[in-house]
Amino acid sequence: MNILQNLLLSIGLFFIQPLFIVGIILVLLSKSRRVSYDRKQLRATIYKDNFEIKRFLLWGLLPGLLLSILNIFIGIPLTLDWIILYQIVTLLLLGFGYRFIHPIFTFSITSLVLLILTYFDLNFSQLFTLPASWFSPLEEGSSVAFELTQVSLVIALLLLLSTILVLHVGDMAKFIPRFLSTKRGKLVATYRMTPLWLVPLLFVIPGEGFRPFFEWWPVFSIGNEQYSFFILPVLIGLRYTVQAQMPSQAKDRLLRDFMGLSIIATIVFALTFWIKEIAAIGLMILIIGGIVVLYRHRKREQKWSFRFGPAEQGLRIIAVRPNSPAEKMGLDIGDAILECNNIVLHNIEEYNESLFSNRAYCHLKVKRIDGEIILTETSIYEDDPHDLGLITLEEIKVV
Repeated sequence: MNILQNLLLSIGLFFIQPLFIVGIILVLLSKSRRVSYDRKQLRATIYKDNFEIKRFLLWGLLPGLLLSILNIFIGIPLTLDWIILYQIVTLLLLGFGYRFIHPIFTFSITSLVLLILTYFDLNFSQLFTLPASWFSPLEEGSSVAFELTQVSLVIALLLLLSTILVLHVGDMAKFIPRFLSTKRGKLVATYRMTPLWLVPLLFVIPGEGFRPFFEWWPVFSIGNEQYSFFILPVLIGLRYTVQAQMPSQAKDRLLRDFMGLSIIATIVFALTFWIKEIAAIGLMILIIGGIVVLYRHRKREQKWSFRFGPAEQGLRIIAVRPNSPAEKMGLDIGDAILECNNIVLHNIEEYNESLFSNRAYCHLKVKRIDGEIILTETSIYEDDPHDLGLITLEEIKVV
């Protein structure tokens, strides 16, 4: 089988791997739950597009392409038992939600587990007979295992840097409010961020791969050595809740913390060129550092007061539909509508009545979440004058 046939078959195998199938199921369920929740709790679907699916499939394409090229030309290998264990570790961590579905956790845990198994001289041959061509750190010894930790460290580090870039430029402005009651019985809105996307990474696997088990497994030869392509579906996910900060501010603070972690990990990786065993320390730093970053975000949220609670004056905006009159007026979550068509607002009934007082346009006096007072207006639809495309906290009744 030539290299092109090998690569094409590897692409087909990519779509039947457990992590790809599970990832697709997760985003479809996420979209279904969002639409059902919007209709039940908000009585309107805020976002009508399939943004979860688009994000899952598109966000990781460019990082995956660039890292795959780097893998091929620099020659960054992975072994088959690492790939098998990675998929098992990722599926297990999915039990904790998206919080730990990132290579700084999944890659690091996978490599450290393999290193521990090698250190205690535990390998698959104790359970069943492995083919002679199976290339594995468990069979080759600790030297190969430490090389694999170095490989895992650099790939996890590069994926962390790509995550920072993707979240910085990606569209994260899809805010679905959730509701809870404070100790004083007041209803407040929170926003849970659960971005999940897929990065396809192409690796060259030394040896015959799974051919001893599956005769059709694609293998090609270079000189006297045999290799096979393997496209690994890498799931990247995060989960954090925003209730005391603006979502954009919370994201920026998280990215700064992750950037600090990446700088530390880069320094440790540089030291592995002198002492290869330090790579294991680098992986532990990624795991601990990732937990610290998420913990710091949680403490910031607990330290500050609820930002999306009832407004002292007016009505609190908790959702704005894209391409709606409200968005064209520049309204955002957290703003408070003080007046509508020169009528001071105290409750949702006054707001609805004020909209019907003028069927040509809507004039609002709004207090920004930072305290700035603005005046804005827009034309409204004559056949549906009360639909500005926004939802206020005061009209919510928790179901």
